[in-house]
Amino acid sequence: MSTEAKRILLDSTHFVEIRNVIRSRSVAWDALARASEISEIDAAVAKKLENLIVKGNGTEQELNALDINENVILPLLHLLATSSNMDSIKSVVNLISELLSSNHANIANETVAFFQKHPEQLKNLYDVSFSDTYDLQTILISSFNIVSLLVQDKSAANEKMVQQLLNNEKFISILQNVNQMDTCYICIRELQELCTVAAYRKIIWAQEGKILPTIFQVVRRSINNKNNLPYDHNSNHADNENVVIVNTNTNNLGIQLQYYSLMLIWLLTFDNGIASEISSKYLNECLNLLKLIKVTIKEKVTRVSISILLQCCSKQVKGHKTFIKNLILLGNAIPTLDSLTGRKYSDEELRDGIVALKAILDEEYKELTSIDEYTAELNSKLICWSPPHIDNGFWSDNIEEFKKDDWKLFKQLISLLIEFKEKNDDKTILQILLSDITHVIELLPESTVVLNKMNGKVVVMELLNNSDSRVKYEALKATQALIGYKFK
Repeated sequence: MSTEAKRILLDSTHFVEIRNVIRSRSVAWDALARASEISEIDAAVAKKLENLIVKGNGTEQELNALDINENVILPLLHLLATSSNMDSIKSVVNLISELLSSNHANIANETVAFFQKHPEQLKNLYDVSFSDTYDLQTILISSFNIVSLLVQDKSAANEKMVQQLLNNEKFISILQNVNQMDTCYICIRELQELCTVAAYRKIIWAQEGKILPTIFQVVRRSINNKNNLPYDHNSNHADNENVVIVNTNTNNLGIQLQYYSLMLIWLLTFDNGIASEISSKYLNECLNLLKLIKVTIKEKVTRVSISILLQCCSKQVKGHKTFIKNLILLGNAIPTLDSLTGRKYSDEELRDGIVALKAILDEEYKELTSIDEYTAELNSKLICWSPPHIDNGFWSDNIEEFKKDDWKLFKQLISLLIEFKEKNDDKTILQILLSDITHVIELLPESTVVLNKMNGKVVVMELLNNSDSRVKYEALKATQALIGYKFK
Protein backbone atom coordinates (compact mmCIF):
# COMPACT_ATOMS: atom_id res chain seq x y z
CA MET A 1 0.00 0.00 0.00
CA SER A 2 1.22 3.49 -0.86
CA THR A 3 2.10 6.00 1.86
CA GLU A 4 -0.86 8.18 2.81
CA ALA A 5 -0.76 11.27 0.59
CA LYS A 6 -0.81 14.72 2.16
CA ARG A 7 -3.75 16.63 0.67
CA ILE A 8 -3.69 20.41 0.95
CA LEU A 9 -6.10 23.33 0.57
CA LEU A 10 -9.18 21.23 1.22
CA ASP A 11 -10.76 24.10 3.16
CA SER A 12 -10.58 26.78 0.45
CA THR A 13 -14.11 27.29 -0.88
CA HIS A 14 -12.83 29.63 -3.58
CA PHE A 15 -10.36 27.05 -4.85
CA VAL A 16 -13.19 24.51 -4.96
CA GLU A 17 -15.30 27.03 -6.89
CA ILE A 18 -12.55 27.55 -9.47
CA ARG A 19 -12.32 23.82 -10.03
CA ASN A 20 -16.11 23.45 -10.11
CA VAL A 21 -16.29 25.89 -13.02
CA ILE A 22 -13.78 23.78 -14.93
CA ARG A 23 -15.58 20.56 -13.97
CA SER A 24 -18.82 21.93 -15.40
CA ARG A 25 -17.33 22.49 -18.85
CA SER A 26 -17.44 19.48 -21.14
CA VAL A 27 -14.48 18.98 -23.45
CA ALA A 28 -15.11 17.31 -26.81
CA TRP A 29 -12.22 14.91 -26.50
CA ASP A 30 -13.19 12.76 -29.50
CA ALA A 31 -13.65 15.80 -31.75
CA LEU A 32 -10.27 17.20 -30.72
CA ALA A 33 -8.64 13.85 -31.50
CA ARG A 34 -10.36 13.65 -34.91
CA ALA A 35 -9.12 17.16 -35.67
CA SER A 36 -5.62 16.03 -34.67
CA GLU A 37 -5.41 18.77 -32.02
CA ILE A 38 -4.56 16.09 -29.47
CA SER A 39 -3.58 12.44 -29.85
CA GLU A 40 -6.18 9.68 -29.63
CA ILE A 41 -4.37 8.07 -26.69
CA ASP A 42 -4.24 11.35 -24.74
CA ALA A 43 -7.90 12.01 -25.50
CA ALA A 44 -8.95 8.53 -24.41
CA VAL A 45 -7.14 8.79 -21.06
CA ALA A 46 -8.47 12.29 -20.32
CA LYS A 47 -12.00 11.29 -21.28
CA LYS A 48 -11.89 8.18 -19.08
CA LEU A 49 -10.59 10.09 -16.05
CA GLU A 50 -13.12 12.87 -16.53
CA ASN A 51 -15.94 10.32 -16.68
CA LEU A 52 -14.79 8.34 -13.65
CA ILE A 53 -13.57 11.10 -11.32
CA VAL A 54 -15.09 14.42 -12.38
CA LYS A 55 -18.52 13.38 -13.59
CA GLY A 56 -18.74 10.63 -10.96
CA ASN A 57 -19.93 7.98 -13.39
CA GLY A 58 -17.47 5.37 -12.19
CA THR A 59 -18.63 2.50 -10.03
CA GLU A 60 -16.81 1.62 -6.85
CA GLN A 61 -15.35 -1.37 -8.62
CA GLU A 62 -14.10 0.75 -11.54
CA LEU A 63 -12.52 3.29 -9.21
CA ASN A 64 -10.83 0.57 -7.19
CA ALA A 65 -9.49 -0.93 -10.40
CA LEU A 66 -8.03 2.39 -11.61
CA ASP A 67 -4.24 2.16 -11.52
CA ILE A 68 -2.42 5.49 -11.51
CA ASN A 69 0.68 4.64 -13.49
CA GLU A 70 2.60 5.74 -16.58
CA ASN A 71 -0.36 4.78 -18.77
CA VAL A 72 -2.40 7.46 -17.00
CA ILE A 73 0.12 10.19 -16.10
CA LEU A 74 2.28 10.27 -19.24
CA PRO A 75 -0.62 10.89 -21.67
CA LEU A 76 -1.77 13.79 -19.46
CA LEU A 77 1.72 15.33 -19.50
CA HIS A 78 1.99 14.75 -23.24
CA LEU A 79 -1.32 16.50 -23.83
CA LEU A 80 -0.19 19.52 -21.80
CA ALA A 81 3.07 19.64 -23.75
CA THR A 82 1.51 19.39 -27.21
CA SER A 83 -2.02 20.80 -27.14
CA SER A 84 -2.84 24.40 -28.06
CA ASN A 85 -6.48 24.02 -27.07
CA MET A 86 -6.96 25.94 -23.81
CA ASP A 87 -10.12 24.07 -22.78
CA SER A 88 -8.31 20.74 -22.95
CA ILE A 89 -5.24 22.15 -21.17
CA LYS A 90 -7.28 23.62 -18.33
CA SER A 91 -9.26 20.41 -17.98
CA VAL A 92 -6.12 18.25 -17.78
CA VAL A 93 -4.44 20.57 -15.26
CA ASN A 94 -7.58 20.19 -13.17
CA LEU A 95 -7.67 16.41 -13.68
CA ILE A 96 -4.21 16.19 -12.11
CA SER A 97 -5.45 18.24 -9.15
CA GLU A 98 -8.43 15.85 -8.87
CA LEU A 99 -6.03 12.91 -8.65
CA LEU A 100 -3.92 14.62 -5.98
CA SER A 101 -6.89 15.66 -3.84
CA SER A 102 -9.03 12.56 -4.29
CA ASN A 103 -10.31 10.97 -1.10
CA HIS A 104 -11.13 7.71 -2.85
CA ALA A 105 -9.14 4.62 -1.97
CA ASN A 106 -5.57 4.97 -3.23
CA ILE A 107 -5.98 7.43 -6.11
CA ALA A 108 -4.13 10.30 -4.38
CA ASN A 109 -1.63 7.91 -2.81
CA GLU A 110 -0.77 6.27 -6.13
CA THR A 111 -0.50 9.61 -7.92
CA VAL A 112 2.02 10.84 -5.36
CA ALA A 113 3.86 7.52 -5.42
CA PHE A 114 4.23 7.72 -9.22
CA PHE A 115 5.94 11.10 -9.10
CA GLN A 116 8.12 10.02 -6.19
CA LYS A 117 9.24 7.00 -8.19
CA HIS A 118 9.73 9.07 -11.35
CA PRO A 119 11.10 12.49 -10.26
CA GLU A 120 11.91 13.34 -13.88
CA GLN A 121 8.16 13.39 -14.54
CA LEU A 122 7.71 15.98 -11.79
CA LYS A 123 10.11 18.18 -13.75
CA ASN A 124 8.10 17.51 -16.90
CA LEU A 125 4.91 18.43 -15.06
CA TYR A 126 6.43 21.74 -13.94
CA ASP A 127 7.71 22.52 -17.42
CA VAL A 128 4.23 22.16 -18.98
CA SER A 129 2.31 23.83 -16.14
CA PHE A 130 3.28 27.51 -16.34
CA SER A 131 2.98 28.75 -19.89
CA ASP A 132 2.82 32.52 -20.39
CA THR A 133 -0.49 31.97 -22.19
CA TYR A 134 -2.20 30.41 -19.16
CA ASP A 135 -4.77 32.45 -17.26
CA LEU A 136 -4.59 33.02 -13.51
CA GLN A 137 -6.96 30.16 -12.70
CA THR A 138 -4.78 27.69 -14.57
CA ILE A 139 -1.67 29.06 -12.86
CA LEU A 140 -3.32 28.62 -9.45
CA ILE A 141 -4.27 25.01 -10.13
CA SER A 142 -0.84 24.29 -11.63
CA SER A 143 0.88 25.71 -8.54
CA PHE A 144 -1.42 23.61 -6.35
CA ASN A 145 -0.33 20.47 -8.23
CA ILE A 146 3.36 21.27 -7.92
CA VAL A 147 3.21 22.26 -4.24
CA SER A 148 1.12 19.19 -3.42
CA LEU A 149 3.91 17.00 -4.77
CA LEU A 150 6.77 19.01 -3.24
CA VAL A 151 5.47 18.73 0.34
CA GLN A 152 4.84 14.99 0.45
CA ASP A 153 6.54 12.84 3.06
CA LYS A 154 9.40 10.78 1.60
CA SER A 155 9.64 13.08 -1.42
CA ALA A 156 13.17 14.26 -2.13
CA ALA A 157 13.53 17.99 -1.49
CA ASN A 158 13.53 19.94 -4.75
CA GLU A 159 14.90 23.38 -3.90
CA LYS A 160 15.40 24.27 -7.55
CA MET A 161 11.72 23.79 -8.34
CA VAL A 162 10.64 25.86 -5.35
CA GLN A 163 12.95 28.61 -6.57
CA GLN A 164 11.41 28.35 -10.05
CA LEU A 165 7.93 28.73 -8.59
CA LEU A 166 8.96 31.82 -6.62
CA ASN A 167 10.43 33.32 -9.77
CA ASN A 168 7.17 32.84 -11.67
CA GLU A 169 5.83 36.35 -12.20
CA LYS A 170 2.19 35.31 -12.51
CA PHE A 171 2.27 33.34 -9.26
CA ILE A 172 3.91 36.25 -7.42
CA SER A 173 1.46 38.76 -8.90
CA ILE A 174 -1.47 36.70 -7.58
CA LEU A 175 0.18 36.52 -4.16
CA GLN A 176 0.83 40.26 -4.01
CA ASN A 177 -2.72 41.24 -4.93
CA VAL A 178 -4.06 41.25 -1.37
CA ASN A 179 -7.22 43.04 -2.46
CA GLN A 180 -8.22 39.81 -4.22
CA MET A 181 -8.22 37.87 -0.97
CA ASP A 182 -9.58 34.61 -2.39
CA THR A 183 -6.67 34.03 -4.75
CA CYS A 184 -4.05 35.63 -2.48
CA TYR A 185 -5.16 33.13 0.19
CA ILE A 186 -4.40 30.18 -2.12
CA CYS A 187 -0.84 31.40 -2.76
CA ILE A 188 -0.19 32.08 0.93
CA ARG A 189 -1.46 28.62 1.85
CA GLU A 190 0.84 27.06 -0.72
CA LEU A 191 3.83 28.97 0.61
CA GLN A 192 2.87 28.01 4.16
CA GLU A 193 2.75 24.35 3.12
CA LEU A 194 6.19 24.66 1.49
CA CYS A 195 7.54 26.11 4.74
CA THR A 196 6.61 22.90 6.55
CA VAL A 197 9.61 21.40 4.73
CA ALA A 198 12.78 22.65 6.45
CA ALA A 199 14.83 22.50 3.25
CA TYR A 200 12.57 25.07 1.57
CA ARG A 201 12.66 27.78 4.24
CA LYS A 202 15.93 29.37 3.16
CA ILE A 203 14.75 29.28 -0.48
CA ILE A 204 11.61 31.18 0.46
CA TRP A 205 13.53 33.60 2.68
CA ALA A 206 15.94 34.32 -0.20
CA GLN A 207 12.90 35.78 -1.99
CA GLU A 208 11.61 37.64 1.09
CA GLY A 209 11.52 40.94 -0.75
CA LYS A 210 8.75 39.55 -2.97
CA ILE A 211 6.89 37.75 -0.20
CA LEU A 212 7.26 39.19 3.30
CA PRO A 213 5.93 42.71 2.60
CA THR A 214 2.69 41.14 1.35
CA ILE A 215 2.53 38.71 4.27
CA PHE A 216 2.98 41.50 6.82
CA GLN A 217 0.54 43.69 4.93
CA VAL A 218 -2.08 40.98 5.47
CA VAL A 219 -1.19 40.71 9.16
CA ARG A 220 -1.32 44.44 9.76
CA ARG A 221 -4.69 45.00 8.10
CA SER A 222 -6.08 45.31 11.61
CA ILE A 223 -3.82 48.30 12.23
CA ASN A 224 -4.72 51.36 10.17
CA ASN A 225 -2.71 54.53 9.85
CA LYS A 226 -4.85 57.62 10.37
CA ASN A 227 -2.87 59.45 7.74
CA ASN A 228 -3.49 56.65 5.23
CA LEU A 229 0.20 56.58 4.39
CA PRO A 230 1.41 54.06 1.81
CA TYR A 231 2.81 50.81 3.19
CA ASP A 232 6.60 50.70 3.13
CA HIS A 233 8.24 47.60 4.54
CA ASN A 234 11.62 49.35 4.46
CA SER A 235 10.42 52.07 6.79
CA ASN A 236 12.38 52.08 10.03
CA HIS A 237 10.15 54.36 12.03
CA ALA A 238 6.54 54.86 12.92
CA ASP A 239 4.52 57.49 14.71
CA ASN A 240 2.84 55.27 17.26
CA GLU A 241 0.29 57.96 18.09
CA ASN A 242 -1.12 57.70 14.58
CA VAL A 243 -1.93 54.01 14.84
CA VAL A 244 -5.52 52.86 15.26
CA ILE A 245 -6.69 49.36 16.00
CA VAL A 246 -9.75 48.25 14.05
CA ASN A 247 -11.93 45.18 14.24
CA THR A 248 -10.17 42.10 12.88
CA ASN A 249 -12.95 39.61 13.39
CA THR A 250 -15.63 40.54 10.87
CA ASN A 251 -14.49 38.48 7.89
CA ASN A 252 -13.83 34.76 8.13
CA LEU A 253 -11.65 34.67 5.00
CA GLY A 254 -9.76 37.68 6.34
CA ILE A 255 -9.07 35.86 9.58
CA GLN A 256 -7.96 32.71 7.75
CA LEU A 257 -5.69 34.79 5.53
CA GLN A 258 -4.24 36.49 8.61
CA TYR A 259 -3.78 33.20 10.46
CA TYR A 260 -1.96 31.40 7.65
CA SER A 261 0.22 34.46 7.01
CA LEU A 262 1.27 34.26 10.65
CA MET A 263 1.80 30.52 10.28
CA LEU A 264 4.14 31.18 7.36
CA ILE A 265 6.19 33.63 9.43
CA TRP A 266 6.23 31.22 12.38
CA LEU A 267 7.52 28.34 10.24
CA LEU A 268 10.25 30.56 8.82
CA THR A 269 11.44 31.43 12.34
CA PHE A 270 12.24 27.77 13.00
CA ASP A 271 15.43 28.64 11.13
CA ASN A 272 17.47 30.61 13.68
CA GLY A 273 19.23 32.65 11.01
CA ILE A 274 15.92 33.68 9.45
CA ALA A 275 14.46 34.45 12.89
CA SER A 276 17.38 36.80 13.55
CA GLU A 277 16.86 38.65 10.27
CA ILE A 278 13.09 38.90 10.70
CA SER A 279 13.43 40.31 14.22
CA SER A 280 15.81 43.03 13.01
CA LYS A 281 14.75 43.81 9.43
CA TYR A 282 11.04 43.61 10.22
CA LEU A 283 11.21 44.87 13.80
CA ASN A 284 8.27 47.25 13.42
CA GLU A 285 6.12 44.44 12.03
CA CYS A 286 7.09 42.20 14.95
CA LEU A 287 6.11 44.99 17.35
CA ASN A 288 2.77 45.20 15.55
CA LEU A 289 2.08 41.62 16.65
CA LEU A 290 1.76 43.00 20.17
CA LYS A 291 -0.94 45.36 18.96
CA LEU A 292 -2.67 42.54 17.11
CA ILE A 293 -2.91 40.24 20.13
CA LYS A 294 -4.51 43.01 22.18
CA VAL A 295 -7.53 43.20 19.88
CA THR A 296 -8.08 39.85 18.22
CA ILE A 297 -10.62 37.49 19.76
CA LYS A 298 -9.24 34.53 17.80
CA GLU A 299 -7.11 32.38 20.07
CA LYS A 300 -5.30 30.79 17.15
CA VAL A 301 -4.16 34.24 15.96
CA THR A 302 -2.89 35.13 19.43
CA ARG A 303 -1.22 31.73 19.85
CA VAL A 304 0.81 31.88 16.64
CA SER A 305 1.71 35.57 17.25
CA ILE A 306 3.09 34.68 20.69
CA SER A 307 4.90 31.70 19.18
CA ILE A 308 6.64 33.92 16.60
CA LEU A 309 7.85 36.27 19.34
CA LEU A 310 9.04 33.34 21.43
CA GLN A 311 11.03 31.92 18.52
CA CYS A 312 12.75 35.27 17.96
CA CYS A 313 13.57 35.48 21.70
CA SER A 314 15.30 32.09 21.67
CA LYS A 315 18.87 32.07 22.96
CA GLN A 316 19.91 30.34 19.72
CA VAL A 317 18.85 33.39 17.70
CA LYS A 318 21.56 35.98 17.07
CA GLY A 319 20.57 39.36 18.51
CA HIS A 320 17.81 37.89 20.68
CA LYS A 321 18.77 40.09 23.65
CA THR A 322 18.36 43.22 21.56
CA PHE A 323 15.02 41.98 20.27
CA ILE A 324 13.80 41.31 23.82
CA LYS A 325 14.79 44.84 24.85
CA ASN A 326 12.95 46.24 21.85
CA LEU A 327 9.81 44.34 22.80
CA ILE A 328 9.98 45.85 26.28
CA LEU A 329 11.05 49.37 25.43
CA LEU A 330 9.44 49.97 22.05
CA GLY A 331 6.55 47.51 22.06
CA ASN A 332 5.30 47.99 25.62
CA ALA A 333 5.22 44.19 25.75
CA ILE A 334 5.08 43.61 29.51
CA PRO A 335 1.82 45.53 30.13
CA THR A 336 0.36 43.89 27.01
CA LEU A 337 1.13 40.40 28.30
CA ASP A 338 -0.13 41.37 31.73
CA SER A 339 -3.47 42.24 30.16
CA LEU A 340 -3.59 38.86 28.39
CA THR A 341 -3.08 36.87 31.57
CA GLY A 342 -6.50 38.00 32.76
CA ARG A 343 -8.25 36.42 29.79
CA LYS A 344 -9.71 32.95 30.07
CA TYR A 345 -8.11 31.17 27.13
CA SER A 346 -9.21 27.62 26.41
CA ASP A 347 -5.94 26.87 24.57
CA GLU A 348 -3.41 25.50 27.06
CA GLU A 349 -0.52 25.95 24.59
CA LEU A 350 -1.42 29.63 24.31
CA ARG A 351 -1.54 30.09 28.09
CA ASP A 352 1.87 28.43 28.42
CA GLY A 353 3.28 30.61 25.64
CA ILE A 354 2.16 33.83 27.33
CA VAL A 355 3.70 32.72 30.64
CA ALA A 356 6.97 31.74 28.92
CA LEU A 357 7.28 35.02 27.00
CA LYS A 358 6.42 37.08 30.08
CA ALA A 359 9.14 35.29 32.07
CA ILE A 360 11.74 36.08 29.40
CA LEU A 361 10.75 39.75 29.33
CA ASP A 362 10.62 40.08 33.13
CA GLU A 363 14.13 38.65 33.46
CA GLU A 364 15.53 41.10 30.93
CA TYR A 365 13.61 44.04 32.39
CA LYS A 366 15.49 43.70 35.68
CA GLU A 367 18.74 44.52 33.86
CA LEU A 368 17.48 47.44 31.79
CA THR A 369 18.54 51.04 32.32
CA SER A 370 17.27 54.23 30.74
CA ILE A 371 20.29 54.29 28.41
CA ASP A 372 19.09 50.92 27.08
CA GLU A 373 15.76 52.49 26.16
CA TYR A 374 17.55 55.37 24.48
CA THR A 375 19.94 53.24 22.41
CA ALA A 376 17.10 50.89 21.46
CA GLU A 377 15.28 53.85 19.95
CA LEU A 378 18.31 55.00 17.99
CA ASN A 379 19.13 51.51 16.73
CA SER A 380 15.57 50.82 15.61
CA LYS A 381 15.03 54.37 14.27
CA LEU A 382 11.61 54.22 15.96
CA ILE A 383 12.28 57.58 17.60
CA CYS A 384 9.62 59.47 19.55
CA TRP A 385 9.44 61.98 22.41
CA SER A 386 10.02 59.27 25.04
CA PRO A 387 11.19 60.20 28.57
CA PRO A 388 14.97 60.05 27.94
CA HIS A 389 14.75 62.86 25.38
CA ILE A 390 12.97 65.28 27.70
CA ASP A 391 14.33 64.29 31.13
CA ASN A 392 17.24 66.49 32.19
CA GLY A 393 18.16 63.87 34.76
CA PHE A 394 18.76 61.36 31.95
CA TRP A 395 21.30 63.66 30.33
CA SER A 396 23.22 64.47 33.52
CA ASP A 397 23.29 60.78 34.50
CA ASN A 398 24.26 59.37 31.10
CA ILE A 399 26.20 62.08 29.28
CA GLU A 400 29.50 60.18 29.55
CA GLU A 401 27.95 57.36 27.47
CA PHE A 402 28.07 59.67 24.45
CA LYS A 403 31.89 59.91 24.67
CA LYS A 404 32.55 56.18 24.93
CA ASP A 405 34.13 54.21 22.08
CA ASP A 406 35.34 57.35 20.31
CA TRP A 407 32.00 59.17 20.59
CA LYS A 408 30.11 56.25 19.06
CA LEU A 409 26.67 57.22 20.42
CA PHE A 410 27.07 60.90 19.53
CA LYS A 411 28.25 60.00 16.04
CA GLN A 412 25.15 57.83 15.68
CA LEU A 413 23.00 60.86 16.58
CA ILE A 414 24.72 62.96 13.91
CA SER A 415 24.42 60.22 11.27
CA LEU A 416 20.70 59.88 11.96
CA LEU A 417 20.24 63.64 11.70
CA ILE A 418 21.92 63.63 8.28
CA GLU A 419 19.89 60.61 7.16
CA PHE A 420 16.50 62.01 8.18
CA LYS A 421 17.35 65.45 6.87
CA GLU A 422 17.97 63.89 3.43
CA LYS A 423 14.73 61.88 3.65
CA ASN A 424 12.82 64.95 4.82
CA ASP A 425 9.87 62.70 5.67
CA ASP A 426 9.62 62.88 9.46
CA LYS A 427 9.77 66.30 11.08
CA THR A 428 9.27 64.91 14.61
CA ILE A 429 12.42 62.80 14.41
CA LEU A 430 14.43 65.81 13.17
CA GLN A 431 13.16 67.81 16.14
CA ILE A 432 14.18 65.09 18.61
CA LEU A 433 17.64 64.56 17.11
CA LEU A 434 18.39 68.29 17.12
CA SER A 435 17.26 68.54 20.75
CA ASP A 436 19.50 65.61 21.74
CA ILE A 437 22.50 67.10 19.95
CA THR A 438 21.91 70.36 21.82
CA HIS A 439 21.97 68.49 25.16
CA VAL A 440 25.30 66.85 24.28
CA ILE A 441 26.91 70.11 23.12
CA GLU A 442 25.82 71.94 26.28
CA LEU A 443 27.19 69.24 28.60
CA LEU A 444 30.21 68.23 26.51
CA PRO A 445 31.46 71.32 24.60
CA GLU A 446 34.31 69.27 23.10
CA SER A 447 31.67 67.34 21.13
CA THR A 448 31.55 70.25 18.65
CA VAL A 449 34.82 68.94 17.16
CA VAL A 450 33.10 65.65 16.31
CA LEU A 451 30.07 67.50 14.95
CA ASN A 452 32.25 69.59 12.64
CA LYS A 453 34.23 66.61 11.36
CA MET A 454 31.01 64.82 10.36
CA ASN A 455 29.62 67.93 8.64
CA GLY A 456 26.90 68.02 11.26
CA LYS A 457 27.28 71.74 11.89
CA VAL A 458 26.41 72.48 8.25
CA VAL A 459 23.32 70.25 8.49
CA VAL A 460 22.15 72.03 11.66
CA MET A 461 22.55 75.40 9.92
CA GLU A 462 20.60 74.18 6.88
CA LEU A 463 17.74 73.09 9.13
CA LEU A 464 17.31 76.69 10.26
CA ASN A 465 15.46 77.10 6.95
CA ASN A 466 13.26 74.05 7.37
CA SER A 467 9.55 74.46 6.62
CA ASP A 468 8.58 73.05 10.04
CA SER A 469 8.58 75.71 12.79
CA ARG A 470 9.51 73.26 15.57
CA VAL A 471 12.46 71.95 13.51
CA LYS A 472 13.60 75.57 13.05
CA TYR A 473 13.28 76.13 16.80
CA GLU A 474 15.39 73.08 17.70
CA ALA A 475 17.97 73.97 15.02
CA LEU A 476 18.22 77.46 16.50
CA LYS A 477 18.81 76.04 19.99
CA ALA A 478 21.55 73.77 18.61
CA THR A 479 23.17 76.67 16.73
CA GLN A 480 23.22 78.87 19.83
CA ALA A 481 24.73 76.02 21.85
CA LEU A 482 27.42 75.78 19.18
CA ILE A 483 28.35 79.44 19.50
CA GLY A 484 28.33 79.26 23.29
CA TYR A 485 25.06 81.06 23.93
CA LYS A 486 22.54 79.19 26.05
CA PHE A 487 19.08 79.71 24.58
CA LYS A 488 16.48 81.12 26.98
